[in-house]
Amino acid sequence: MVDMFILFIPPAGGDELQGIKRGIIEMADLVVITKADGDLLVPARRIQAEYTSALKLLPNRSKNWKPKVMRVSSISGEGIPELWKKIAEFHTTMFASGELQIKRQKQQKVWMWNLIRENVTEYFCNHPAVRNKIPSLEDEVVSGDITPGLAADILLKAFSTKK
Repeated sequence: MVDMFILFIPPAGGDELQGIKRGIIEMADLVVITKADGDLLVPARRIQAEYTSALKLLPNRSKNWKPKVMRVSSISGEGIPELWKKIAEFHTTMFASGELQIKRQKQQKVWMWNLIRENVTEYFCNHPAVRNKIPSLEDEVVSGDITPGLAADILLKAFSTKK
């Protein structure tokens, strides 16, 4: 649960715009290329341009904020004050529009349901009629002797059967 998702990327990470990274890039409100100094300054600039172009192709998640790409260096300090300004700008923009509050409300709801799922699962797995059946049914599913659906049905029946 966060107000702002910042993706930090080193400049020499290989094939930067792999499909595997697409999902996380779509979540980013700000992309920060780190170590933008010395021998890595040129690659950092190149990667900044690549990510800037890539972000233009992605759908906007917000009506009020377009993800930005910037470079920083902890050695020289370059970009650090600008990074902080972008973070403050994001907060001000999103708060003023009401979008930040809506995002927090949605996150609270997701958190609530996640906690319920976790607790229900724990209660289910620790239920006396289920607990001892789980290891053998998992083995049977893994070995292909029964389907996951059948194993789930067996466990749910054991859970719901009153003795």
